[in-house]
Amino acid sequence: MNERVSMLQATDIHKSFGAHHVLKGVSLSVGKGEVVTLIGASGSGKSTFLRCLNLLETPQSGRLQVGAHAFDFAAKRPPGDAALAQLRRDIGMVFQHFNLFPHMTVLQNVLEAPLQVKGMARAEAGDLARDLLAKVGLADKVDAYPSRLSGGQKQRVAIARALAMKPDVMLFDEVTSALDPELVGEVLSVIKTLAADGMTMVLVTHEMGFAAEVSDRVGFMLEGAMAEIGPPAEIIRKPRNERLKAFLERFHRHTV
Repeated sequence: MNERVSMLQATDIHKSFGAHHVLKGVSLSVGKGEVVTLIGASGSGKSTFLRCLNLLETPQSGRLQVGAHAFDFAAKRPPGDAALAQLRRDIGMVFQHFNLFPHMTVLQNVLEAPLQVKGMARAEAGDLARDLLAKVGLADKVDAYPSRLSGGQKQRVAIARALAMKPDVMLFDEVTSALDPELVGEVLSVIKTLAADGMTMVLVTHEMGFAAEVSDRVGFMLEGAMAEIGPPAEIIRKPRNERLKAFLERFHRHTV
């Protein structure tokens, strides 16, 4: 991989919930335009680590830098609301569940954040929202309400909503896990388009074929640590780590 400008740098991230030490010194550097996918068994810390990257969870120690935003958690002073708001303007996140506003149309759901958070003019926000809905294949659904959409369509609206903030980095937390199998492909297709467009992304997924296809690097998390990270050709197709081999074999048996 050519040397890239760093967009995200997490260093020695530790996170505990009570006595449960979930993240045990996880580090990750992501370059501009890079796609990094995190895999691993349930409970390995993937989603917790992702939530630490936009400070939905605050680590007990370690450092985080996203663009111009820098945090040192050893200082023991939690980031203030203003710092959190500034960070989340620049790092978008899409979750397993869509969390759309049910009383708003698809268009309103997408333009709300640019209007309220960025202070964008309504006409400009409307044009942006329509462009993004076209990008995710929903140009014909601008006036629909979420209750009239399939799960895959709702997830694509959620992606458009996150993109409306024009983030520098996008995080995706198992965005297909709540979908019926026949709807998974339409969401993964949108993410592939974003990757081709050069969006910097960190994904947590159980879709191994997709991870192999779209990722620049794949990280295997094991018991709260980054056990292996490298190109998908090494991590997924030719794993050398015995625990990774066992995980992939077990995963493939469950998905055949």
